[in-house]
Amino acid sequence: MSIALVVVLGIALMAIGVSVTFMIASSVPQSMLQRASDHGRFAGLAADDQNGGSGKRVSTGQPQLGNRTINAI
Repeated sequence: MSIALVVVLGIALMAIGVSVTFMIASSVPQSMLQRASDHGRFAGLAADDQNGGSGKRVSTGQPQLGNRTINAI
């Protein structure tokens, strides 16, 4: 394969990726976009949410340790 063919294939794959991303973003309903705009990434945690979200922290009975790293050396 020549370098020109590789470049053309790369550009074609990028164009396909852009068009698929645009189609996915265009298919999101307006109500979902508005809710995401109002609540951000914590959507569903508002106290007045109709889906039963309370906005309170849920205790699982175990301490929240977060991300831990293993120091092997």
